[in-house]
Amino acid sequence: MSRVAIIPARGGSTRIPGKNIREFHGRPILEYSIDTALRSGLFDAGVWVSTEDPKIARVAWAAGAKLHPRQMALAENDVGTQEVMRAVLLELYPPGGTHALPEFACCIYATAPLMTVADLRMGFALVAAGIKQYVFSTGYEDAGQWYWGKSKAFVDGIPLEGNSLGHLLPAERVCDINVEADWRRAEQLYTQLHGGSDG
Repeated sequence: MSRVAIIPARGGSTRIPGKNIREFHGRPILEYSIDTALRSGLFDAGVWVSTEDPKIARVAWAAGAKLHPRQMALAENDVGTQEVMRAVLLELYPPGGTHALPEFACCIYATAPLMTVADLRMGFALVAAGIKQYVFSTGYEDAGQWYWGKSKAFVDGIPLEGNSLGHLLPAERVCDINVEADWRRAEQLYTQLHGGSDG
């Protein structure tokens, strides 16, 4: 069962400028998502960062990710992750191309420093069980970490609503980073989880 990870990371964040590569406990925050995805050993088809921003691309490449040059039209503020996932999968694995579409794809958020290898693996186990087309990380608020799906579901535009299963995370590992207050809270949670370590 081939698997690919795609991390959408556009450069035009407005509420937190430069959010996707802003320093978080001494490292660009994007590095945490890449590192956890790589350490999981799940993604035989690679960990890809889709971006239109050269600065983000440099950080991603240095962290060990593969690069997908995103079209500017897909970097607008109103473009959702499902639209990006579909476009990237079709560009990397065009119908009739030399590389077959992986069976599963995981959308990983660029700002997910609280994400763990164990949760990625559990998410995959759930989606591979075939109960639903998608499995997403959730808490008692939006977790903002990842969601798995059957690659064909992404390509066919099957919506999340009614076709997904949530994987509940503990509150101390849930913080969707959208505004400065979220960023500060995520830093505090990270410190609590890692005992003050920047690793």
